[in-house]
Amino acid sequence: MPALSPEQLYLFDTTGFLLIPGAFGTDEVAAMRAELDRITPADSGFANTARFTDLPAASGLFARTALDARLLGPVRDVVNQPLRLLEGYGLRRGPDSVLYLHGGNAELLDLDGGTVGRDMSITHTYHDGKLYCPYVKTLVYLSDITSREDGSFCYIQGSHKANFPLLRPRAERGARASLIDEGFPTLSDLYVRAGDLLLLNEALMHGTRRKRTPGDRLLVAYGYGPTFLTDWRELDGETGDLRGAGYVDHDVEEDFVHDAEEGLVP
Repeated sequence: MPALSPEQLYLFDTTGFLLIPGAFGTDEVAAMRAELDRITPADSGFANTARFTDLPAASGLFARTALDARLLGPVRDVVNQPLRLLEGYGLRRGPDSVLYLHGGNAELLDLDGGTVGRDMSITHTYHDGKLYCPYVKTLVYLSDITSREDGSFCYIQGSHKANFPLLRPRAERGARASLIDEGFPTLSDLYVRAGDLLLLNEALMHGTRRKRTPGDRLLVAYGYGPTFLTDWRELDGETGDLRGAGYVDHDVEEDFVHDAEEGLVP
């Protein structure tokens, strides 16, 4: 029996995400927060952001959560293939942190000595009454995020079905400000409470606003896909002997904006 109603499937299909409020209770949120306090985070490479890597291997609690029906039921309804877990991690962000926009169905990729216009690991397709999304995430929020200043999730409406690239053309025109700060007509925000679950199509261009409030912004995330996909790891764009495995670091604002902030580009 499907986990998602026809209305929920419609929302996921047309928006690229689905918010399931209150999927996890207060005690469960507290237990996850306590478990993350026990685990040593890694350097994320982003300012004021700690990353907890490979949570299913680091914690029995998070291994069980990866198999929880509250996650797997919705995921199965939008992947519609035999599943595997691609990654499981946590992110704790503090003030002045940001996650630049990334993803998008039509962003350009530098790969194997050339440029391609479609990342086939993140797509949104439909056939005969079913969705086939090869890479989806479930985000379990462990903090309330009720304003832009809290570092809200933001996304470009309809970008999981886009046909034209957005980020690289902006950079080529000399734009060096993030759309997260600068704005865009269809850049929208989503606000959540601790315990909410976000089912996310990775083909949607998304990121998070700059966090300007005190306290942490904490979540755990699990990526799922068909069994024929590999565990998540970044793919070297020059695949050499063609036996490389991994995922393209698709065109992201970080590529253009972060380097500009660091003075690495004119």
